[in-house]
Amino acid sequence: QQHYNNEQRRNYLLIAREYYRDFHHLCEVYKLAKPLATNLNRIANPVTESGREEKMAKARAKRALEKKLEVLEKRDDIDEEVQREIYLSSVNLWVMRCEDELYSINTELPLLEHMEKMRKGEVAPLKVPKIKAVKPFILVKSEQQKRVFGAGYPSLPTMTLDEYYNKELKRIVEEQNNAEKPGPEPDDPDEETEEGLAKARAWDEWKDTHKRGWGNRHNRS
Repeated sequence: QQHYNNEQRRNYLLIAREYYRDFHHLCEVYKLAKPLATNLNRIANPVTESGREEKMAKARAKRALEKKLEVLEKRDDIDEEVQREIYLSSVNLWVMRCEDELYSINTELPLLEHMEKMRKGEVAPLKVPKIKAVKPFILVKSEQQKRVFGAGYPSLPTMTLDEYYNKELKRIVEEQNNAEKPGPEPDDPDEETEEGLAKARAWDEWKDTHKRGWGNRHNRS
């Protein structure tokens, strides 16, 4: 049933996208809309800082058009000029809505396709990383609040903003120092071999110059 819903949803989105594209292309022909980038979506084209500002400006313009239309349609003296302004404002508003819908559709379609591949076993599901549990504590603004909340919740540690900042700063500095600290140098196998050979050579020379039992007074004949 879930597979059917996903497939049906995908088909509906493809049909809706074609209608939205036709409408937008017609508006482009009549110079009522600027050419739109193909397959623009949130995944392939993440929102940047400039894009976020542009999106906010577009939302403000959309609200302004909606208010303008509401005022114009309530007028009693709607002549040809006002009627023309209503039509143009309505088209501009729907161009904005059309672009938003195309952006949402192009974002959802790859997700549905990925879910279908997961269902068929073509791709592995995303693994959610395990998050280390953090012990709860109360974060307060001042020492006075620390005393108040600490008395009310004796089982939970209480820290001020400054204490929390200093604690995190200390942790970060310690991690950086540990990362920069060089580890123990590995032993040089060649060095060990040379030392061992030198000791063995010295032992052989000592045996050559000192006969067995030399220096042992009890074994002298």
